[in-house]
Amino acid sequence: MVALAAIVLAAGQGTRMRSRLPKVLHPLAGQPMLTHILDALHRAGIEHRVVVTGHAAEGVEAALAGRGVSVRQDPQLGTADAVRVGLGRVPGSVRHVVVTVGDAPLLPAELFQRLVAEQAEGDSVMTLLSARVPDPAGYGRIVRGADGSVRAIVEDRHADADQRRLDEVNVGTYCFDAAWLRANLGMVAASPAGEYYLTDLVGLAASGGRRVAVVDAPRPELTAGINDRVQLAAAERLLRAEIAERHMRAGVTIVDPETTHIDAAVEIGQDARIEPWTVLRGATVIGQDAVIGPHAELRDSRVGPRSTVWASILEEASVAEDCEIGPYSHLRPGAEIGARCRIGNFAEVKQSRIGAGTQQHHFSYLGDAEVGEEVNIGAGTVTANFDGTDKHRTIIGDGAFIGSDTMLRAPVTIGPGARTGAGAVVTRDVPAGKTVVGMPARAIGAPRDATTGAGRPAKAGKSLAAGEPLPVAERGDSDA
Repeated sequence: MVALAAIVLAAGQGTRMRSRLPKVLHPLAGQPMLTHILDALHRAGIEHRVVVTGHAAEGVEAALAGRGVSVRQDPQLGTADAVRVGLGRVPGSVRHVVVTVGDAPLLPAELFQRLVAEQAEGDSVMTLLSARVPDPAGYGRIVRGADGSVRAIVEDRHADADQRRLDEVNVGTYCFDAAWLRANLGMVAASPAGEYYLTDLVGLAASGGRRVAVVDAPRPELTAGINDRVQLAAAERLLRAEIAERHMRAGVTIVDPETTHIDAAVEIGQDARIEPWTVLRGATVIGQDAVIGPHAELRDSRVGPRSTVWASILEEASVAEDCEIGPYSHLRPGAEIGARCRIGNFAEVKQSRIGAGTQQHHFSYLGDAEVGEEVNIGAGTVTANFDGTDKHRTIIGDGAFIGSDTMLRAPVTIGPGARTGAGAVVTRDVPAGKTVVGMPARAIGAPRDATTGAGRPAKAGKSLAAGEPLPVAERGDSDA
């Protein structure tokens, strides 16, 4: 049995945004405006949420992502008509219905809870949310009687001079007695333009001798609707300040909140430190005691405890504990960096797994690679993973040493403990412990022990003269 539901009005075009994107889908701290409203309703304990769509309905409905059910208002005949359409998706067992708008994304869950509590505990047929603002232009004014009771809501364009001086305004959020709402919604008369306004229900209730309750918002700035991009930017500043304060109170050091941008869904562990000019986007997760920044940007990435990311970019990447990333590293989607790794200046990783303790030095690129533990990737190393048609993988075993400016033409496998000389162009697999140099790379010297790295005698019949090509039998099979 559902006792509480919400209807979110999101059918409008939002022409003042001057955008092809529906207004309620404009991003705010990494999420569409509409998502913030639906999440706040969820936190307030309102599980049944109906979104009334209209303009660009397909896009708005696709953005719901399971946060609510949708119903279309077609044609769009005003807010009262939108609520009528939404009520069709509200179960008959519901006793109280919250109605709000999809373009007021800063409304906190606590205000919805206060509205519901006031409506449930009193004798009113509806409770509206009000705010007192220094500049009420554009808002509907709340008109009270001599006894303080609410008598009507008068829209700004219809208000007389005395009413325009009122600073108590309606912000478009209500909680209704569901039975009364169903019985009276059809009594709202059409305006001269043929639209039906939800605010007319206040006058209907007052004229019928029914009480209308009011909850006053303690922070009016959080109730503001967003109609243009100037207001969107103002809301962004407010929300980002709230997000930063929440993390700091949870034990995160944010050195300079004004130059730090943290999206709403970001998670940060205790005693992490966020340096100035850092941007944390999407579903990024930062572990305890990590240090991010300055000048770092992370999107949908994970950084483990005690790791440092400095002046680098991470996109859909994962970094384990005790790593050092940067400066000027770029971890692209699919990069997985193991514990205790060091990824240095201007190093790039894409769709690759890097084993624990490996060091990748500056001006290097690892793409579509599987790199073992305790590997040295010398400066200038490149995995040539694309042949013009297909991508191929490079495999580098534990303890390998890849010399500076090595070119690894994939598909190729470098065995554990193997080494490449500076400037080597490796076109064939290198067995464990072997050292190769030159272009194309050829084996030299005795094989190295894959565990200790020390030279060891070659097996009988397997010794190689300096510069001699690897026999086919020792090249190994490719894992491409």
